[in-house]
Amino acid sequence: MRRRSLALLMSAAALAACGRRRAGTPAAAATPRAAVANDYRWFALEPDLARGFCFTWVKELTPQQVLKRLHGRELERVSWQQLVGSGDGESGPRSRYFIGVARVEGWSLIVEDAGDLGVTDSLVRPLSAGTTVVAHQRGPDGHGRFLLLHDSAIQLDFDPLAPARVSGARAAELAPMISSAGFGTAGDPKQNTAAAFAVTERLTGTEMTQDLLYSHTYLLTEVLRTQG
Repeated sequence: MRRRSLALLMSAAALAACGRRRAGTPAAAATPRAAVANDYRWFALEPDLARGFCFTWVKELTPQQVLKRLHGRELERVSWQQLVGSGDGESGPRSRYFIGVARVEGWSLIVEDAGDLGVTDSLVRPLSAGTTVVAHQRGPDGHGRFLLLHDSAIQLDFDPLAPARVSGARAAELAPMISSAGFGTAGDPKQNTAAAFAVTERLTGTEMTQDLLYSHTYLLTEVLRTQG
């Protein structure tokens, strides 16, 4: 009985510590592992987003709240394949973004096929008001932008192909985490894309897997690029 009681106390203490780490802006959110690039090598085999992508995580907002902040209009509810399966990127008027939004644990995940809403300052800064946003965007040339924002302020900002050039209020604090995620040289976009996904997992505390992406239903939403 003593051994069991001690084990229960230790488990409770560990859970309490985990809860404390999750509070506020993530220093590196509590996850069962410290993700590295090799954990996201599978993404290089994902054909649907070969022309580019943007994944944006918004903490503690529901998809409906995200749509409200973006002044978005829900069009329909779609599967992953319906959202990105054509592999052609965004189509239609260039005055609008077309995004998919799903609820994933304590976050809303915005998915864009060759879009960049999640790293467009005029849209993402208001979206992050009072909360945290983590965005990872890549264009067809492999270059992109990684952003961490909290309450409209940029905490971390860099191109995953140039991880040594980092800016933001917490750039120095988060530098060790970036260096341990497995970034390679600028000539290896697949490695650096995988490493940026690893950094995202460390910040959100949520592992992004193929099953996660394929199993969710997304709110297909239209958002104006220029908002008054």
